[in-house]
Amino acid sequence: MKKEKGRLLPRVLMALGAALAVFALAMLLRGGDVLQYCAPAGAPDGKGTEIQALAKAARKLDEAMGDGLSWTTAGGAAAAVSLGAGDHSENCSLVAMGEGWLEVYPRFIVQGRRISESELRRGERVAVLDEGLAFRLFGAELPADARVQLEGREYRAVGTVRHAGGIGGGRGVGDAQEYDAYIPLLAAAADGIRLDALSISALPAGSPGAASAAFEENARALWREDGTMIDLRKETMRRTILPRMVLLIVGLYALAGLFRRMTALCRRWAEGFRRDLKQKYLGALAPKLAGLIALGLLGYGALTGATWLLLSFSAQPLYVFTEWVPENPVAWSAITKVFWNLTTAAGKLVRVGSRELRAVEFWGGLARWGVLLLLLGAALRPRRKPAAK
Repeated sequence: MKKEKGRLLPRVLMALGAALAVFALAMLLRGGDVLQYCAPAGAPDGKGTEIQALAKAARKLDEAMGDGLSWTTAGGAAAAVSLGAGDHSENCSLVAMGEGWLEVYPRFIVQGRRISESELRRGERVAVLDEGLAFRLFGAELPADARVQLEGREYRAVGTVRHAGGIGGGRGVGDAQEYDAYIPLLAAAADGIRLDALSISALPAGSPGAASAAFEENARALWREDGTMIDLRKETMRRTILPRMVLLIVGLYALAGLFRRMTALCRRWAEGFRRDLKQKYLGALAPKLAGLIALGLLGYGALTGATWLLLSFSAQPLYVFTEWVPENPVAWSAITKVFWNLTTAAGKLVRVGSRELRAVEFWGGLARWGVLLLLLGAALRPRRKPAAK
């Protein structure tokens, strides 16, 4: 009985770890390639000066980057506001959208329509609600003349969207509230709505590494020096490095075994061909020889290609984290410079995050624990005793 338990525990740990890692990695890879530059919002001054400056900086940044970005947008967020309709109100997170926001962060329309670019540009008092929030306020169907109250102002609800945070439209990791409401950024500025954070976001068009560095430099110069740069592609890649290392080690071990088997198979073919030569002329065996050579080349070629793909996959972080690579890899001064640059960035006392970053951090941590459970299960597997001679 003890022997069976000793075999069962490693299998359970490995199965649990593999399932956890695969699910977490699948969720992690939903993050996209969005570039974000975030900063805490100040107190409203009644004129929307800070938000106006943000929107202006986003437009200038888009012009400065040229073809380097597909879409650029400004936005703001409040973790919790009260949104009412009639005698009923609900707490929700507020998203203030600038022009192009829905291109960077698409949402699935359930009823009605999205806020148009012209409404975003003019800062009209219109709103889009999560379908769950709309159901709580209005029921199953959103009325054509639906109105909601926000900070004492009336907004016209023009549509509902599926909540983008979790699985199946439910609340997800990083969501401060169960529901979201969306309004134009300039409407929030005009109405003096208190936002917790402001951001400029963009989708890179060319090389993500080059676009990320240029985006951060321009955002600091055109908007605020105290912001936090978030590259979701880098953050996602950062959380997949441990699974990549495990896959690299396991993959190289498996490929080495396959190369050995392929070599042993080729030797058997050669020995069989030598036996055939004792009974038949070489001309009669030429087709067989050509077939064996072709199969051998095909097998070694496939294994070599698989090795190249594995090494390329494992080296992808170096193309994403270009700041990891010293200008001169053999110069100690260049290596220490990279080290202290990375240490200084990691030691920043205050770092504003986004809901997308919090989701990446959560699923990345879950994937790491899944891999660790998988490795623990593999380490606990009972070793096979060598057969007695």
